Amino acid sequence: MDTNQKNVTDMLQTANARSKATIASVINTVQTVRWKHVAFVIPVVPEPSHRPRLNKNRIYVPGAAKHQRYFDRMIRPTLNGLFISTPCKISTDIYIPTPKSFTFVQRVLAEMKILRPWVNCGDVDNFEKALYDQIQPNEHRGHVGIMANDSLIIDADTHKYYSQTPRYEVKISYMGKMPPELKKILRIRDF
Repeated sequence: MDTNQKNVTDMLQTANARSKATIASVINTVQTVRWKHVAFVIPVVPEPSHRPRLNKNRIYVPGAAKHQRYFDRMIRPTLNGLFISTPCKISTDIYIPTPKSFTFVQRVLAEMKILRPWVNCGDVDNFEKALYDQIQPNEHRGHVGIMANDSLIIDADTHKYYSQTPRYEVKISYMGKMPPELKKILRIRDF
């Protein structure tokens, strides 16, 4: 038994009937939530997010604006007005450029996803940050994007690969609608 399950078992032993009924109701509601899915490709050379910089009185991330403009111009219009404001799960495959120094055998093994990047190519969390900055709104781009805030991400699964065709492949599953009773019990605010 994992730690959380043990905690639940212990807590339910002391719960009153009303609490147990509320818990059962929430579980039932969560199980009936419909999830929607979207997938898209961002055909750019993935770059890890840089550290924020301070310029006079403004904090900025070098290169972020360029990536956001590309996303807004080339990708967002293909997503038919998508705007996610409910909890979501994101799966990202990051394909960074295959090193020019690779032999033919290494290039083939890289395309087969056998040779994977792990040295001198950027941390996976910085690649994720660069992607999340592209898809969420900010005041400098007119508050446009496809996700209200990356805090909505409840599950992230990211993989780094090499490819001769650098890109991000993104799949997002999101709650179609947040049930009002779930918002109430979880005290979730709207974005």
